[in-house]
Amino acid sequence: MIPFPYFILMAMCSPIALNAILPALPDIAQQLGIDSSTVQLNYSLYLAALALGQFSVGAVIARLGNRSTILLGISFFVVGGLIALATEQLFFMLLGRVLQGIGGAFTLSMSRALLVASYGGKRASQKMGYLVMAIALSQGIAPLMGGSLNTHIGWQAIFALSAFQGTILLFFSLKLIQPAAQKPAKLPLKMLLSHYMSLIRLPSFRHYAMANTLIALCFYLFISASPYLTKDLSDNRLAYGYWFILVSGAFMLGGYLSTLFNKRLALDKSIQLGNRLCVLDATALLILQLGMPMSFASLFLPMSVITLGRGISQASYQSAAIATADKLSGMASGLLGFLQLSFGAIFSQIVPLLIDLHPHTIAFAILACTLLATVTHRNIQAMK
Repeated sequence: MIPFPYFILMAMCSPIALNAILPALPDIAQQLGIDSSTVQLNYSLYLAALALGQFSVGAVIARLGNRSTILLGISFFVVGGLIALATEQLFFMLLGRVLQGIGGAFTLSMSRALLVASYGGKRASQKMGYLVMAIALSQGIAPLMGGSLNTHIGWQAIFALSAFQGTILLFFSLKLIQPAAQKPAKLPLKMLLSHYMSLIRLPSFRHYAMANTLIALCFYLFISASPYLTKDLSDNRLAYGYWFILVSGAFMLGGYLSTLFNKRLALDKSIQLGNRLCVLDATALLILQLGMPMSFASLFLPMSVITLGRGISQASYQSAAIATADKLSGMASGLLGFLQLSFGAIFSQIVPLLIDLHPHTIAFAILACTLLATVTHRNIQAMK
């Protein structure tokens, strides 16, 4: 049996690599002499690669098996970190981030698959909550880690950290993951795409997936904009990381509350509760931005409640969407992740353009996403 701390390490690598770079983006832009839209590619291309990797990992597993897939993913992750570390040329830095993102998608997906294979369905479901908490924790502490490394060593140290994490994971993977006794069955690409299209044609799945993605976009808009909105608010360069922990903690609390609510409420009722919190505090965020000077409190406090609402609704959105997929539940889960990450990549890249128009456009966009998600969910209820 594979020790559980191995799965924790595997699940935490990608979220740390994705988010640790955020507080360093303004410094990278200044040092390389590029604008904010260009340096933002370090984040958005990672998200896009994460989406592509999550979309394709099922086919890779079907062809290579678990062990080869995880070793390939970790190798991509390590090599990507080393490329980004060794260069100050933007092209190679972004190439490294893409490789990191693909490798990160493989490690995230395989952490769940190997956990079930190692512990069995019942024990794995009990431990899966700890895995989700580890991912949320890593998202919360990553900006603080990145800000500290950038302040005391330089932003290159962030890529060194990722490469070091990946190297340790590769060492333990070679020791712990055994080759499969049988060769995996291959799933034709045409059949794979056909299954995905059949999911998209399902009205209920399509609407749940759309609403889930819109709520997730609130987070991607905020996390992409906040380093630029707060860069001149404090001389303490670690302040951003400390405040970001509040947002991550709210998401963890929302996930915990969702497990309690779903014991008593139907999934759609939990979704309604989460959506209402999101709309209410997205409105508060916009009012604070319009009526007060920019501050960490006026940004992070309302965003924490929005993220709390997202934590409450996300598990219910995903469960409801997957339930509509019947025998394609595994592919439905992968497609939900792909849609969320790919749209996150697109919107995170246009954030600098929105800020150039006016900083308040981010708050307007977040409120619009919460309202659209609420309307989309009401359409689902009208269809039932």
